[in-house]
Amino acid sequence: MNIKTAIVGLALTCFSTAAWAQEDAAADLLKDEGFEDIRIKIVADTVFASIENHSYRGTFRGAATAIKQMERSCPDAKQFELLLTEYKMPQLVVHALKREGIWDVRVDREMRMVQERLKDEEPKRKSTGKIDLTFYPMISLDNHYLDHLFDYNIRIAPTVGMNLWKGGRLTLQAIIPIVYRLTDRTSEQRYIQFGVNDIEQQIVSSKRWYVSAALGFFRYNRVGAQAKVEFHATRNLDFRINGGITGYQGFTRVIKNRYFAAQYKITKLDQWNLLATADYYEPYTKLQFELQGGRWMFGDYGVRLDITRHFGEYAIGIYGALHEGKQKNVGFHFAIPMGGKRQKRNGFVRVRLPEYYSMEYYMENNSDFAFKSMGEKPITRPDEHYSAHLWEPAFVEEYVKRILNGTFK
Repeated sequence: MNIKTAIVGLALTCFSTAAWAQEDAAADLLKDEGFEDIRIKIVADTVFASIENHSYRGTFRGAATAIKQMERSCPDAKQFELLLTEYKMPQLVVHALKREGIWDVRVDREMRMVQERLKDEEPKRKSTGKIDLTFYPMISLDNHYLDHLFDYNIRIAPTVGMNLWKGGRLTLQAIIPIVYRLTDRTSEQRYIQFGVNDIEQQIVSSKRWYVSAALGFFRYNRVGAQAKVEFHATRNLDFRINGGITGYQGFTRVIKNRYFAAQYKITKLDQWNLLATADYYEPYTKLQFELQGGRWMFGDYGVRLDITRHFGEYAIGIYGALHEGKQKNVGFHFAIPMGGKRQKRNGFVRVRLPEYYSMEYYMENNSDFAFKSMGEKPITRPDEHYSAHLWEPAFVEEYVKRILNGTFK
């Protein structure tokens, strides 16, 4: 071995040792922030990393915080490639570069290169088996009556959520009535009901395709199986097909020996649904347009158009629907932050409030729309609305960039 070879080898050894030290320091900072399934690799002046965010609210705060922490531990790095995962499945990649004190950020689904770089890295602070116990408030109002202002029902839904394996999520939820005024004495809302109790599996999550399936109990007292196939046609345009088959399950009130009694009933799976959706996010106005059509959960055919405006972590929208050729419906919906910006999970069990509170109001054309339960689609997640799980590249890009540059808190 000549002197030149020895010097090169020594330099490479020193560089590798320094890189390992920086990787460990960055991983420690990310663990302190509450991130999980952390992978980090430094190649030249670029930091490659992936995180699962169970600490910061929404889909962008965690990404911005992670980049800030990696910059602290890797001051010589010029570029950061951060892969964001959900249930350990890739969703988006954040490309961040700092020039003259200003962050340039780009977000897309070009995830393969980062995945290849990190494939041999062992994840730190794994999320598998950790439990979130979340208490969802549920408030419903019904003003279809002439003899009083409205019926109401205030319920609480304690929910256990746990990552099982890559792409797998277990949800167990009970819906418990607290205070109510319900004209219908046989209403199922008078009793404890099963909410979302299912296993959801993300099967594919790539640049172009997303495929998932769920099996179990869903919202609105449905039991069965549901699947979703999504095609990312462009950066801002997605096409989806949701379909499945369900039956009824739940407690109802019956007369038994001249007294009212609760009776649990479950039916065969005899109601199929199939919805096609076009979803477009316009980044300049921050408007999301969603057009859905097909056979809805209880067998009615119809179309629905939602227009939603995103204000950072707030979402407010209106919609209009036409079912069975004559049944019309319009209304609005919103989702607002509820829990804290950061809800760190230190141990294996965390008790918390949901990240957002959501509600939808509808003004029906006539009572048939309500009595026949038209326009309903299966809910396979307790937090299924327009703010949670919002993996829109342009949306995440804007707010990660604004947080890093100090124009959004």
